[in-house]
Amino acid sequence: MRKVIYALTVLCCAGVIIASCNKNKLDNVDPLDNEQRSVSGEGIIASGVVASNESVRVPFKITLNAPAKKAFQVGIVLNTDTIVQLIDNGTLKNTVVLPSGSVDYPNVINVPYGATSAVGEAVVRLNVLEKNYGKDVAFAFKLTEPGKGNQISAKNSNIMVIMDSDALIKESDIHYISIQNGNGILDVDFNKNYNKSWPGGITIPIFINLAGKPAGAFNVKVELDNDSLATLIANKVLPANTIALKPEEFTLDTNIRIITGSSGAVARLTIGWPVFDANIIANKRFGFVLKITDNTKHVIDPVKNNLVVLVQPTVNLDNNSYITGNGTGLKAEYFSDYQFLDQDGRKPTLVRIEENINWTGDGPWQSATPGISRDNFSTRWTGEFLAPVRGEYRFFQTEWDDGARLFVDGKTIVNDFTDRWDIPERNGTIVLERGKRYKIEVHHRENVGGQRAILSYEVKNATEPKDIIISKRVVPMSQLFPAPLN
Repeated sequence: MRKVIYALTVLCCAGVIIASCNKNKLDNVDPLDNEQRSVSGEGIIASGVVASNESVRVPFKITLNAPAKKAFQVGIVLNTDTIVQLIDNGTLKNTVVLPSGSVDYPNVINVPYGATSAVGEAVVRLNVLEKNYGKDVAFAFKLTEPGKGNQISAKNSNIMVIMDSDALIKESDIHYISIQNGNGILDVDFNKNYNKSWPGGITIPIFINLAGKPAGAFNVKVELDNDSLATLIANKVLPANTIALKPEEFTLDTNIRIITGSSGAVARLTIGWPVFDANIIANKRFGFVLKITDNTKHVIDPVKNNLVVLVQPTVNLDNNSYITGNGTGLKAEYFSDYQFLDQDGRKPTLVRIEENINWTGDGPWQSATPGISRDNFSTRWTGEFLAPVRGEYRFFQTEWDDGARLFVDGKTIVNDFTDRWDIPERNGTIVLERGKRYKIEVHHRENVGGQRAILSYEVKNATEPKDIIISKRVVPMSQLFPAPLN
């Protein structure tokens, strides 16, 4: 059975390590005086190695040829050249050099007065073994600059450590970082794989998972790969009507923090409703290729490190943000000295465009209505109404003095074309779809007295609970489109 850790001195690999020592000018064959001591690297005790969920702790030891006459320090530095030479000449097989910065170790070892040895500890990050699972990971130390006139043994100045990764950890324990449903396509469709962030748009959660037992906090990045998206479209893996959104049309969490003790985190991909509205006619799908990169700890899964997100246009069915139209009002027809419109076949006295129906004073003549009688007249407004949201609309004919009728989408909402002037409000409801234009026709009958008419509406959610989406207000010009004047 393979050893987990080998402690080798120069004698074990005489040719290579002696050459390395000579190269580093560590040879010193001067005789020792009574105060000097020769310091050697004794090797590493294999049984003392401890592998945890985040690191491998490796104790190492130096020895003196006699008790120290004075307390002093011995310098410790990494000696990468030694490992490289042993790999190059074939002495070490299936072995990689420990990456720079992946091992923590003391710069010096303190030797107390009277001691014949001293110990230090190297801490190797577990992800080094995870990244190189199935191989040996090696590093070496070189002893330097002993204080108080002591010297380094010319033949025992190096300590080499070789760690067998698959003997220290199990493959099932490797902390792979992956994207949930990685190496696949996340289909975002109506009521599927997104959260509605009212009133702004949708948020698509991208789950970053950590395998194995949770450990300390670390960071990982999420990046876009538009080149791969173009290739997937060209190869017909994604539909031809898939587009990449401009950077200003979406937001993506790119720096993800997985906190201590957590098995994952969420990156948020957010798209606003206006982006859907801008592409609704062309029926465009939105495509994203996401990849995880630049992890500060652990190992990125070699397969599940990417995800294709395909957002279907049908998601816009969940869009209930307010659509502002560019309407100019309604066609208004006035029938002077007659209360029943064109019931007898007469032509209107006046035809014009009015921005809305909001008579709050003495009636239409305040807005230059020549030839219209003060009493005994009737009015009809016709055109289309653009529903700004989806919901249950309640239309109000408020202070409608006198008779009132209202038709929306060919349906009768109000029908009280009488000479009653003392009814504060008539109303009725109808469910309308967002962004659709509906035919609207409004009738007013004036007998005598005051002349007031206000057309308002409010909107509730079409399903339970029926929360008010739009509070009561006068129907604005922007949502009204006039019928032809001729």
